Amino acid sequence: MSDDHKSNEKWALAPRFRLVRVGGKRRGIRLEEVYWGALDELAASRDEPLGEVIAQCEGRLNEGANLTSALRVEAVKYLRNERDAIRSVSELNAVENQVQACPTPCFALSDDKRLIAQNPAFIHFVQTRFPLHKANQGVHLSLAMPFAELIDRLKAEGTGLATVGFVIGVAGQTVRGQLNAILAPMIDRDAIIAFVLPN
Repeated sequence: MSDDHKSNEKWALAPRFRLVRVGGKRRGIRLEEVYWGALDELAASRDEPLGEVIAQCEGRLNEGANLTSALRVEAVKYLRNERDAIRSVSELNAVENQVQACPTPCFALSDDKRLIAQNPAFIHFVQTRFPLHKANQGVHLSLAMPFAELIDRLKAEGTGLATVGFVIGVAGQTVRGQLNAILAPMIDRDAIIAFVLPN
């Protein structure tokens, strides 16, 4: 571990006493610098003074509870929410990039049965199989097995690949085919990337 890293770690863990106006009164609070930093960011994200964030946290305390402990928890919750939001965006970007990089029809489907990404080749695949006036009425896609079962199969087999049938429907007209499915690189929800196989 470098000296700079050790120095930053010591700084972040060093307690600092601050006077903060909370509910019209000045309160003295001692917290480690890393928690002050997170609470300052939280206050800025809400466009509120730090004292208001502290007052809200204090208002949720049970009788006899420790305010500094509650503030540490509040800071960690904020940082975890920020991390989860960033991870969610970066995971979705990774899925979209993989789908877009595929030269053949490809799409990504999430566990709530939503298309979360599709490439131009997949859009062309749909448009060439349905009249244009029908393709604009809404496309319905279903798999030949329940989504949860497909996810379980992909996770259990460890091969990373499963071939499954699919049906695309538009205004009462359907097209059937097969696709290769892999797990999408997402942590907080199940999703697949599907590669449409040629007929």
